[in-house]
Amino acid sequence: MRSTSRVTTTLATFLFVSQAPVAEFAMNPVRTRELVHETAARLGSNGAAAALGEAAYDYGKHPEDAAARMRACLLAVEAANFATFVPGPRMAVSR
Repeated sequence: MRSTSRVTTTLATFLFVSQAPVAEFAMNPVRTRELVHETAARLGSNGAAAALGEAAYDYGKHPEDAAARMRACLLAVEAANFATFVPGPRMAVSR
C-alpha cells in the first residue's frame, strides 16, 4: 500500500468537490491544476476544512461513487505535478 502526502490528499479533496466530471480532468494535468485553484479560491481562507465537509457530505450522499471519484482525483493530482513549497529546517540564530 502506498502512502499519500497530506498536500496531495488536500489537493485531491479540492478536485473532488469541484464537481467537474472525471473525464474533464483525468487525462488533463492543466485542467486538474485549474480546477484545484478555482475550488480553493471559491472556498476561501478556510478552504481545506470546507472541502473536507463537502467531501464528507458527498460520501454520505453517493457512497457508491465517492471512492472511485476520490481515487481518480488522487491519480490526477499526482499526475499534475503540483509545485509545492516545503520550507527547510530553521537555523538557530545566535546572538
